[in-house]
Amino acid sequence: MPTYDLLRLRALTGFEEELEELGLGYKTNRAEYTIAIHGYGMVILRSYDRPERIVAYEVAHSIVDELDTLPKDKAALVWRKITERNRQKTTYAAGNTIGCVTTPDQGYSGFVYQKWVKSLQDGYSVIKSPTASNPFLPEGYIQQILDNYDPVLADLFLKGEFVSLSANKVYHFFKREKHHTNRELTDQDQMVHVGIDFNIGGCCVLICLIENNNPIVVDEFVCVDTRDFCLRLSKYEQKGRKITCYPDASGKSGTTNATGSDIDIIRSNGYAVDCPNANPLIRDRVNAVNGLLSHDRLLINTDKCPNLTDAIESQGYVKGAPEKFSEHPAIDDWVDAVGYFLHRKWSLGRPVVVTDIGMAR
Repeated sequence: MPTYDLLRLRALTGFEEELEELGLGYKTNRAEYTIAIHGYGMVILRSYDRPERIVAYEVAHSIVDELDTLPKDKAALVWRKITERNRQKTTYAAGNTIGCVTTPDQGYSGFVYQKWVKSLQDGYSVIKSPTASNPFLPEGYIQQILDNYDPVLADLFLKGEFVSLSANKVYHFFKREKHHTNRELTDQDQMVHVGIDFNIGGCCVLICLIENNNPIVVDEFVCVDTRDFCLRLSKYEQKGRKITCYPDASGKSGTTNATGSDIDIIRSNGYAVDCPNANPLIRDRVNAVNGLLSHDRLLINTDKCPNLTDAIESQGYVKGAPEKFSEHPAIDDWVDAVGYFLHRKWSLGRPVVVTDIGMAR
């Protein structure tokens, strides 16, 4: 079942629990994602995955949840579609209303900031509610965010602040001296983790270790294609050592080799593969890396990994997105390679809490 459908079903269950607590009668139509509340009206749930499906209904009031998780253009389309449906006649003195409840995920570059902060219109108001004001938070929730997220994202999630997610360098917490280590691969290292970014003409590879649940990048190399990768990787083999590869998901399509998929070739050479069905969002990879850097958990042997060091030190933003280059290998290939590995092991996602009142936030 698609993710958005699961979320809507979960929301229906949450509504049912709350209505039962209130002692109100209701009837749920799970096929249509609606709840008819006896004596009051109907709640209709719609999702953002396909804005063109926000049609064929009318309501008097709407609640828009987590709108700023969407890129600005899609958020604008979703908002327009919702406002078009918010036209049912009502006896409410204030008329039709729409409430938008969201974390400012997109920061200054998002639809929410542009519409309600930069150019606030009459009839709208903005209310900031810090996480600490929630009386239902479990113990340690705020400290967990402070420990895992970089300070910029912590302000976003905990204080509802609009922050810049595209200022200066992408990995603005990286400091060459602070994040350097002399650590190298030794015969005692029994687990090796390999980040890979596939590209026609140059695949970027990073050799990594994990110590005390922290990543260390100890070596790097470039290969021509997947078979060349396996040949070069063989020099890191030794008896009893397990090597796990973390390639980008495009490898499943055989982008660098016409005779078999990259993933199949890697596995056929005896290496374990940890690969998602689809690559994570660029923002999620960047957040994972910055979260580790800001807490000094990611170390790099800058002498053995000069390409990664230069890349993570210099990549900037172009039109709000990390720089990309058409020739390979390039700086974006190196940071992508480390990002695939780090996101698989230390993915942050968005902070979620299940409160005592039964609703996930």
